[in-house]
Amino acid sequence: MIAIIDKSWRVHVLRKVPYQQTDVDTAAVTTWSAIDLADVDGDGSVDVILEGDAYEDHWLEVDDVEDGSSRTIFSGLGYYL
Repeated sequence: MIAIIDKSWRVHVLRKVPYQQTDVDTAAVTTWSAIDLADVDGDGSVDVILEGDAYEDHWLEVDDVEDGSSRTIFSGLGYYL
């Protein structure tokens, strides 16, 4: 789970992935990592930069957390190994 706490001490869950049994030969699990906090879109609020990782698929997402909710404002830059 990736969660953040805002200035009002509210918890925002950005990504939640239940436990999944993995198979080394056919991995079908997506994992998420928090990469950075930055004002990506220049609106004066901090955005959360995440990396999504699935079997041979990798991408970046940016989530904006505002007024008690979050939304994805960018998803892309995928690359393959």
